[in-house]
Parts: sequence; structure tokens; C-alpha cells
Amino acid sequence: MKKTPRKVRTIAIQMDASNLNLLDGIALDVNTQKVIGIKNGLDTPLIGDTRLEVFRLRDNESKPRKMLHVSNSPNDQTWFDSNQQLLSYDHLIAVDTNTRYLNDSTVSITAAFHLIPDSHEKGVAHCRAAVIALIEFWNVVGKPENLGWYQVLQAIAEHPEYSAGKIGLIVDSDLGNHQAFNNREMPIFGDFYLPANVTIIYASDSGGTELLSTKMIKYCHDLALDLYKKENLLLQVENLEPSGNSTFTHYRQWDTENMELRPF
Repeated sequence: MKKTPRKVRTIAIQMDASNLNLLDGIALDVNTQKVIGIKNGLDTPLIGDTRLEVFRLRDNESKPRKMLHVSNSPNDQTWFDSNQQLLSYDHLIAVDTNTRYLNDSTVSITAAFHLIPDSHEKGVAHCRAAVIALIEFWNVVGKPENLGWYQVLQAIAEHPEYSAGKIGLIVDSDLGNHQAFNNREMPIFGDFYLPANVTIIYASDSGGTELLSTKMIKYCHDLALDLYKKENLLLQVENLEPSGNSTFTHYRQWDTENMELRPF
């Protein structure tokens, strides 16, 4: 019987080239899972921005590698474990949008999940978490996923007291533009650029639940699917409001506090 090839994940760390010139060396600390610089025999933070990629090679070598996770370090600590890197953020917000055709309309449902890392040590993380948005948009003009990011970030901006510090925005689309978004060279939707304290992080929903970013983005994906399954959106008109703009025709904000949601 032919064996199925084992899918092996690989990591890559992109760093500022000046590290090679100004430091004596670079090391991996297996105990802390940090990437550290070495200068005059001492541990030294790396210079400049670093980016961690977790990917899987394809069985067909002509195809590009399957990206599972891409994130920038939020501070001067660099990790080769994606979960440790994420837990260095003050806030993690996963946002996923699913779009379906219903008769002659498109319905896009955006789900957002907010996780706050309180502490993590010895392999155990203590976090607070909540679903902060379940929004329905009809007939979106443009990219529904990016509209979802924009709407969630706008809502967060209205209550800055709840989201102070570094925010990692976990999404599963538009990876080719993430660097431009994070550099504020390109708006994420319309003329809206990422706020200064927000960094976009990429996650694939097929990366495996041991990856926190995958678990969070898949949870949002499943929340949206649950809404499609449980509600007859064509007949359910309660709280469906006209938008008053040209970006989408109607919207609805679902009351997540009084809904039975799947556990995380």
C-alpha cells in the first residue's frame, strides 16, 4: 500500500541584513524559543524588523509553498515559535469574512474574535477572549474581507480604552499586500490605512489547531458558517438595515451576547 507523504512544516525568519554585519552571530534559544543576536559574547536583540513564516512544501514542487502563518514581531524580541510571537502582542483580533450567493444578492458575514494574552510562562498561556462582532453585509462593492477588517478596526477605534497597546490583526486573505499594508504604503479599504498600533498577521485555516493563529481564524470562519446554517437570511429581515452608502446595500449587526455560539 502506498504511504501518504508526511506533511512537514518549515519555518523561515526574514531579518534586516544589518544583523549579519553588526552582530557576531545569531542563535536559537531552544528553551525560550527566541531568536537572539550575539555581540561580544552577550545576548543582543536583533536589529530592525523581523518576520516569521510557517509554511508547508507542496507534493508538486512546481507549486508555491503553502503559507500557514506569517507574522512580524511586535517588539525587539523575535521568536521561532508562532504562538510565542502572537502572545507577545497586547491584543489579538482574528477577522474572517465568508460570502455566499443568495438568489441575486451576495451576503458576506464577518466574524471577529478578540483574545487578550494576560500571561504566558512554562508553556501555559492565560488569556481573556470574546466574540466582538458578527456582521452581515449585502452586495459589497470591493473586497468583502477588507471591508470586514475596516469595520472591525473602526469599531475598535471608537473605544481605545479597551485596546491599548500592540494589536495583531489575524486574517486569511490578501497575503501579497500585507507588507504594503503594514508599511502604510497601501490602504486596506478605500482610503483607510492601518492604525499605527495594528499589524496584519496571516493565518491559514488549514495550518493545524496547534497554531493559535489557525485556531482563531478557523473559529471565525465557523462562526460565519453557523449563521448561514441556523438562520434563513433571505426570510429573516429583523434588524436588517439599508446602508445609506454605495459600499454595500444592507447590513445587520448580530447580538453575540445573547446568541448561543460554538465554544472556542
